[in-house]
Amino acid sequence: MHRKLLSFVLFQLLILSTTSLPAQRGLTEVPDPDPEKEQASFQVADGFEVNLFAAEPMIAKPTQMNWDTQGRLWVSTSETYPHVKPGEDANDKVMVLEDTDHDGVADKSTVFADGLLLPTAILPGDGGVYVANSTELLHLKDNDGDGKADETRIVLSGFGTEDTHHIIHTLKRVPDGDIYFNQSIYTHSHVETPYGVKRLLAGGTWKFDAKTLELDVYSRGLVNPWGLVFDPWGQTFETDGAGGQGLNYVFPDTVMFTAANAERTVTGLSPGQPKHCGLELLTGDHLPKGWSGLYVTNDFRGNRVNSFELSESGSGYIARQTDNLLTSNYVSFRPIDILMGPDGGIYVADWYNPIIQHGEVDFRDERRDHEHGRIWRIVPKDYKPESITLPAEAEIGTLVDQLCSDQKWYRDQARYELSTRKPEHVFLILDEEAVDTQEPWNEAQLKLSGLWLAEDWNLPEEIQKRLPKLLTYDNPQMEKSANVRAAAVRIAGAHPEFEDWMDWMKAAIEDPHAQVRLEAVHALRHAGTLEAIRLAATAVREDNDRFLEFSLWQTFRETEPVWLKSFLADPNSMSSNPNTLLTIANAARSAEVVDPVLKLWQDGKIPADKTSAVLNLVAERGNTAHLQQLWKISQQPDPPHSQAILNTLVNAAERRKIKPEVSEDDLLALIKSENAQVQILGCRLAGLWKVVASRSALKTLANTETQPRSLRKTALQSLAQLGGPDSRDYLLSIAKGEQLKALQVDGIEALASMNLNLAVQAAVETLSQTDSAAEVNAILNPLLSTKQGPNLLTRALQDAHWNADVATAAVRMASSLPQQNPALVSAIRKAGSLEAMKAELTPAEMQELVSEITSQGNVHRGEEIYRREKLLCMKCHAIGGAGGKVGPDLSSIGASAPVDYLVESLLVPSKKIKEGYHAVQVVTIDGIVLAGVPILENQDEIHIRDAEGKVNVVPVEDIELKKNSTVSLMPADLVGKLRRDELVDLVRFISALGKTGELVVSKQQYVRTWEVLNPGDNVKAINDAIRHNGIEHAATDDPLLPWTATYSQVDGSLALQPLAWMGNIAAKNLQFARFELNVIQAGRIGLKIDDPTGLRIWVDQTEVEVQPEIAVELSTGTHRVTVASESQARGMKPIRIELIEVEGSNGQAALVNY
Repeated sequence: MHRKLLSFVLFQLLILSTTSLPAQRGLTEVPDPDPEKEQASFQVADGFEVNLFAAEPMIAKPTQMNWDTQGRLWVSTSETYPHVKPGEDANDKVMVLEDTDHDGVADKSTVFADGLLLPTAILPGDGGVYVANSTELLHLKDNDGDGKADETRIVLSGFGTEDTHHIIHTLKRVPDGDIYFNQSIYTHSHVETPYGVKRLLAGGTWKFDAKTLELDVYSRGLVNPWGLVFDPWGQTFETDGAGGQGLNYVFPDTVMFTAANAERTVTGLSPGQPKHCGLELLTGDHLPKGWSGLYVTNDFRGNRVNSFELSESGSGYIARQTDNLLTSNYVSFRPIDILMGPDGGIYVADWYNPIIQHGEVDFRDERRDHEHGRIWRIVPKDYKPESITLPAEAEIGTLVDQLCSDQKWYRDQARYELSTRKPEHVFLILDEEAVDTQEPWNEAQLKLSGLWLAEDWNLPEEIQKRLPKLLTYDNPQMEKSANVRAAAVRIAGAHPEFEDWMDWMKAAIEDPHAQVRLEAVHALRHAGTLEAIRLAATAVREDNDRFLEFSLWQTFRETEPVWLKSFLADPNSMSSNPNTLLTIANAARSAEVVDPVLKLWQDGKIPADKTSAVLNLVAERGNTAHLQQLWKISQQPDPPHSQAILNTLVNAAERRKIKPEVSEDDLLALIKSENAQVQILGCRLAGLWKVVASRSALKTLANTETQPRSLRKTALQSLAQLGGPDSRDYLLSIAKGEQLKALQVDGIEALASMNLNLAVQAAVETLSQTDSAAEVNAILNPLLSTKQGPNLLTRALQDAHWNADVATAAVRMASSLPQQNPALVSAIRKAGSLEAMKAELTPAEMQELVSEITSQGNVHRGEEIYRREKLLCMKCHAIGGAGGKVGPDLSSIGASAPVDYLVESLLVPSKKIKEGYHAVQVVTIDGIVLAGVPILENQDEIHIRDAEGKVNVVPVEDIELKKNSTVSLMPADLVGKLRRDELVDLVRFISALGKTGELVVSKQQYVRTWEVLNPGDNVKAINDAIRHNGIEHAATDDPLLPWTATYSQVDGSLALQPLAWMGNIAAKNLQFARFELNVIQAGRIGLKIDDPTGLRIWVDQTEVEVQPEIAVELSTGTHRVTVASESQARGMKPIRIELIEVEGSNGQAALVNY
């Protein structure tokens, strides 16, 4: 037996068997449930202290908590979660906790209701309490005053319950009295109301008026949104328990990631941040300096409470992570909700459970805790709360005063309590106080509260009376005046019946603040008249306001029948702003919009920097006449945008199979161009357009060894597209290695697209003649990505003999196909003489391996193994937002997943697949098979991210079959070639990610996504290109410089050892890396370099003086930073660069991660 195969088999025999895993594996990780021991693990931020407010037996398994106006904490609890056992009755509860002696510890616990099934949300109000109970929204009431519910009313029903941690949750009352609540991705709700059936498919936020029973969808998307809070001006923010974008700004009709049938989505404020649960805005003068105004949310996987600072940016916000409020290494500490209380304390609901995975870990796993749960209270050190009248006990005058409290808790509860009093009494005192107050902030809060209460009471005359002053509110002493106006516009938008409505909207759309204009766009969209849409089109003032631009796109998309005729007659009748014109055109489904936009571009009325947007529009919807115009422009002497135009023609041919009329000579001129990139585009067009006369020129390119491989490969692919016996025979000779040996793999791929059977035979023969597994993926992928390929390969392997390493790599590919093919796997094993091996461990083997990982594993060696290119970890998974998006971000996986689960995920990746990462398989009408994670799907097309990270866009009309796959995109047996000690180190590293210490992704904005100059086999040519053109040539856009993506280590540093050297450049040996910045607001942008020794830096193509901290004036948009490291001066010291704020600068930027 081959030595490598023998060692591999012995390794597997040592650890693998067919027995399934028991529930008790890895029990050494389950900590003592003693609250004192858990509390001892807490590290609380400076200036704070923490105490236990309530624990079992008073409380167990809290799912959400909310206060009433009496200062009592209502808690929904579920000991049943995640699933009721067969034959058992659910007995989940609503608990009421009270601190009657005001010592910061609950001393009274009442079971208000029991017999519930998975209650996931709670909100006191309307004489009782609202409870989200699986498929229903209930209202429970105590009529006889004994503290227990004796009346149950089903308020709404029909909410989806496909997944028990995705059912409706997070009940919150917003300032105008409506109740908002969320549901998650795997839930599909069809709710009957007095106003018709309301539907929300997948995740989103509901808006509910309890007085009228009106139910509407407020926003759509997010994976598992379990946090929701509003700011003092009514703007809404959410967190996502299974996303990875930190805080999300959610406004009316927002469409976020995962929304059903989404055509376009808005991203969150903090991409790359942990998954979060719960959300609260900290307020109060009693808090330690710097904490009031921060948003706190729970990284429940990482056993910590994060904080974020928001700052306004255009119509929206940007977020910056700040210090953790609370950190623990106690694996069972699972903070899932967070609220401030009437005493100024911060209350944290602790689900308390060593297991938090839902579908990934068995529902009956005995490590799941069903008995414990805590509420922790965090307060400033030595804090003595003031004695303040609780809202339920207060007179109207006191409640009005509380509307101006520095604590949000009192403002919100006072507003709700006022809503239960008589309007005429409330307005009398409130309006008098609004006039008398000398504090601008108080004035704004009082006037807004008056408007919100009028809306809550549905008093049109009061609303109409209060709106004008608030819509024009501008107090020089109040920096948030614009936020007041924005809040007023949102209320006004709901009342188009008012006589002055259009005048109000005209004023709002001219407002200098973008958020006011954003709110006006929402209102105008719902009005839906041509006048309203034309008015909305004037909202844009600056580039790069993504929220406003999205809302405009959505407005134009939904109202196309209203404005299309007018736009076609005269685009300027809608807008003269180039950005808005392009937004309008991109929103249209009609192809008719292309003609006026293309004419404006040709006339120079659309700036050159918008060319790519114009050309994308033509590629997606232009007709042959439009393409003809572009081709004509590209044929002019020294045409601007020539390559961009050629790319447009390629995209139109690939996606829509249309082309202009082109002479053979003109196309051949492209193929023979001196510009290699133009040659590549010319080759692609020759194949797509079936220009048979190009065959000879294509062969010449493929045969010329001095040409770049990318160009020669493109020539082969185009020859295949031309078809015919000549192309077939030529490609077959290359595929069989009879000529152009360096292109053999590319020849097989090209041949597969025109004669799959011949390509399969050539592939089998080629792999029979090699001992190296290096090219297995490249050879087999084009065969296995077809409908018939797997079966043809199975037959061709009957008499084949492959090297064991080759066969092992092939088994790995075959086992990861979206459609399982046991016959193919068996044929490959037979060809490689591989013994069939099972990947599941016996209980004893698992316990032994887990023990070895925890006691002997080394995180530093494990990180090196994780970063190995052959393991593909970084290609599929991100850490801190940087890395592949095919699999989950692993930033906090170690703090959330048991070690045995991690082992099983590596050995049997398809056994448990993380929510949101289930693959789909698509078969096109051409027989091409695509598999990947769907990232966008609507009535026109589906976007699928494959295992390589490439996003494939498939028109719905081209799909023959689409179905969900039960196979993980993570290759089976991926870690099979690792030695046991390497597997131990790898799992030790993964299991430490997100725990306290050096493997926690820090709050600093370190550069984590890089591209590095990687010439591969073409070292001399690339080295000469830089040497002859100067070091600065690396900072140019030369398309022949081969850059490949790589990622920083967990600590944010880029290791230099793997980077390629460019030698003897100005007598120096250099390594090159680069990254991108997205400048949101123009100004000075700062970078901090840990150690600048031996570095040179270019921003775009301008070199800057390197210092420990540098600041560069940058315009909005994407900018590239290129770094050269000189070995003699720097050696192998890693590079770590941080994006920082520049004092006194208005500039705002974000690092680009992918």
